[in-house]
Amino acid sequence: MKEKAQWFELGDKLTQIGDDEYFNDFLRVRHLEAGVLRLRPGEEDTQTPHDSDELYYVVEGSGFLEAGSERRAVKKGSVVFVPARMPHHFYGNKELLVVLYMFAE
Repeated sequence: MKEKAQWFELGDKLTQIGDDEYFNDFLRVRHLEAGVLRLRPGEEDTQTPHDSDELYYVVEGSGFLEAGSERRAVKKGSVVFVPARMPHHFYGNKELLVVLYMFAE
């Protein structure tokens, strides 16, 4: 069976995130998983290390990302690669932080 292209609107995916959640995995195919993360000011990023490499793209807002022993500011347009099994989390955002993420599987 031939695969079909899939089209997404990031705004639609954001509205599908429940009040008690902060992310939405919206694509999972052979070797790729993608989703959107929405952190409100003061909301905790509770993710744990993943078994796959991950790429982040900051769509909106600013804050900080701790990855391994490194801490850096991120803002709209930042792109960050986090290798598999590296502890990491976003924190310190004083405004809404919206991040597109992609996992290599």
